Amino acid sequence: MNGIYPYQTRVVRDLAWACFAPALVHTADLHPARGQVTDAAFELTAPRRLWLERLERDATPLLDYLAGQPGNRLGLYFERLWQFFLREDPETELVAHNLPVTREGSTLGEFDCIYFCHRRRAHVHLELAVKFYLGLPGRPAAQAWVGPNARDRLDIKLARLLEKQITLGDRQAAQAQLESLGIGAVQREIALRGYLFQPLEGTLPAPTGYNTGRRFGRWLHSTQLARLAGEPGVAGFVPLERMQWLAPLHAAADQCTGITALARGIDKRFATRNTPALVAAVDAAGNEQQRFFVVPPGWPDGPDPKTGQPRGESQR
Repeated sequence: MNGIYPYQTRVVRDLAWACFAPALVHTADLHPARGQVTDAAFELTAPRRLWLERLERDATPLLDYLAGQPGNRLGLYFERLWQFFLREDPETELVAHNLPVTREGSTLGEFDCIYFCHRRRAHVHLELAVKFYLGLPGRPAAQAWVGPNARDRLDIKLARLLEKQITLGDRQAAQAQLESLGIGAVQREIALRGYLFQPLEGTLPAPTGYNTGRRFGRWLHSTQLARLAGEPGVAGFVPLERMQWLAPLHAAADQCTGITALARGIDKRFATRNTPALVAAVDAAGNEQQRFFVVPPGWPDGPDPKTGQPRGESQR
């Protein structure tokens, strides 16, 4: 494994990815009031690397924290990783998380995280999101990036983040909630992580604000899988369960499969679970080299015939 993800323990690798990976989209550049919102960008300093190495040797503190709110919802797992970091890091103090704001019995929203930054001597409202979007040719550029759940779109999520979620502190009820915690003004940050996937054939323009330092994944139909056989540096493939979607995979040898067995497994999955499948392509050492979505027939149009619901699954 390279870069900031050398850890064998998946939750430690996910923690490093969640808190220190580059932003998916530079949301600060998209906010109409420049300078009022920033992208969360914590530096992976030497002390933080040592902290991650200690967790690699003994992940018990992290595992215990995650066990306090078990579940298989990826967005909540992502939030819990951030909460643990903000609680443990010497430069920050986690003041509140998932803090609801209500007015006359109605919920207006919630603060994902409120933390105090000792370096800036300021309270910060941090909104968190982890997303996966596939580019669809033939759609208007603003609507071209959709999630495995076809109801989810990048433009809709960004609008919600920038126009509602990160501005929650402007509401009178929210200000009263903050004042009850002894907090006045807050700085605003967004941590948007995830991946974008180009179609196997063709390339779409990157969405506005996309972090050009990020590498695209790909997506394809199950009938196209054979075209991935023999790709340079790829020794095998590993279908990823939803809770493995964050950091790059480090796989054991017995987890890997060839392209023929992968295709059989994907077809079997689509017979009972008609939702896109995420797959990692790994090298001979089990390190992820790339990832791609395989989509079922008919995706993203129309309901899943087995459930009657739109194709895909909620990510939070």
